[in-house]
Amino acid sequence: MRVTITIPYNAYQALIERSNHQGRSLSNLAAYLLETSLQALHPVEQGQNRSDVMDGFQRRA
Repeated sequence: MRVTITIPYNAYQALIERSNHQGRSLSNLAAYLLETSLQALHPVEQGQNRSDVMDGFQRRA
């Protein structure tokens, strides 16, 4: 999925520097940071497999 957001200039600069340091695209880094922060807020319960989870949230039937 694609999402457009507006972020403060300082956050943008920090993301650019970190993505360059890690050798990854800005988009890839932003997606990774967003997904890991969502998973930290809502950890996947034990017993669920990755196919039942979409972006840190359980899929609805």
